[in-house]
Amino acid sequence: MSKQQWLTEKQMEAFAECLKEVVSDNYTLQFSTGVDEEENMGGSIIKVDATDRTKTDEPVTNFILKCAPRSSILRSMIPLRNIYNIEIYLYSTVFPELTRIQKEKGILNPFKPYPHFYKSLNDDGEEMLVLENMKQLGYKHQNRQKPLDYVYISLIVKQYAKLHALSYAIRDQKPKLFESFEKNMQNHFFGDFNFGGLVVTNRQRTLNALKALDPVKDALLYDQFSYFAEHPTQVLKNLIQSRSRNKVISHIDCGILNFLFKHENASITPSDAIVLDWQHARMDSPAVDLVTFVFSAGDKSAIDHFGDLVLEYYKCLSSFLKELGSDPEKILPYAVLQEELKTYGIVGLFMATLLIYSYETPTLPDVLHDESHEGGYSYLYELKDRKNYDRRVRDAISHFNKLGYNFR
Repeated sequence: MSKQQWLTEKQMEAFAECLKEVVSDNYTLQFSTGVDEEENMGGSIIKVDATDRTKTDEPVTNFILKCAPRSSILRSMIPLRNIYNIEIYLYSTVFPELTRIQKEKGILNPFKPYPHFYKSLNDDGEEMLVLENMKQLGYKHQNRQKPLDYVYISLIVKQYAKLHALSYAIRDQKPKLFESFEKNMQNHFFGDFNFGGLVVTNRQRTLNALKALDPVKDALLYDQFSYFAEHPTQVLKNLIQSRSRNKVISHIDCGILNFLFKHENASITPSDAIVLDWQHARMDSPAVDLVTFVFSAGDKSAIDHFGDLVLEYYKCLSSFLKELGSDPEKILPYAVLQEELKTYGIVGLFMATLLIYSYETPTLPDVLHDESHEGGYSYLYELKDRKNYDRRVRDAISHFNKLGYNFR
């Protein structure tokens, strides 16, 4: 397949500019798909190996090009333009500021849980990000259909703790910068309920989650969850538009496939992780990342130890805040974190039910090439086998209820 078939003319021009800066004027390119089957649902991921003909020592630079779907039908149903602009803003503006404050504070081991960013293109319909290919450095996906154990979950929880600590340090020490982040991250995926595909899919998923409960055997639980299941847009709007001062830069899309793990010397214990897909990022309560990730990606043992994971999160957050020169007791006392979980955890539970639905879908819809959106949004499919889905969703809702968190 030629490069013209992989990229549009504008995308190739933008990538060529990047190559001049990073490689040279004299190169050869090898294009291939950048993901294994069913690793990606929201864009075209292209792997490009660029060989510098002028070098003999390490001549190849490995890139990942993330390109927005070109389907006009899909773009009319979900806010693709907004979510690519958010991700470009994160990589081009927010992440460099996170690096800058750590350098200013003399952090010896800077926190950088995302790929190196080279360049972007944000022309309408041709959005593209050029990133480092982390798989070439030994990072790998985990199977989306297998929940993660406590060790994996704890590693990511601590990543989120550091991300949130950086958010709070910037709010504390550079309030104008924090305000600019918040202003430029408003047009996020769940911030615009005018997109019909989004509203309809949300309701379909929450009603499916309700079906995981028995209205007789689970009467109290069913009653607790039923209002949210039937009115997800109303509840989410109120919480997402909240003016809570405890908001942080949140990843939101905490699916298993949005993490790459590294294992040293064939160890079964992960040594590091990279966080991918920042398209749904927004300013939100720290509770959302915590509940979304643990309740969707964790196995039953990890979910049962949610309290321990929250403690690990808070210890890491507090320690990093102190390194950054801010007082955790003033910024986010532990009792306030617990209130955040109680109030905003439902947003995370909602996201968890969406993700579990995708984990238990044997074959994910091909939104990049399937134009059946015109006859009905292709995400509106039903599970053929609900057994594992029902068990996992029931466990999540049940544990959420035991914690005493609010359903609306």
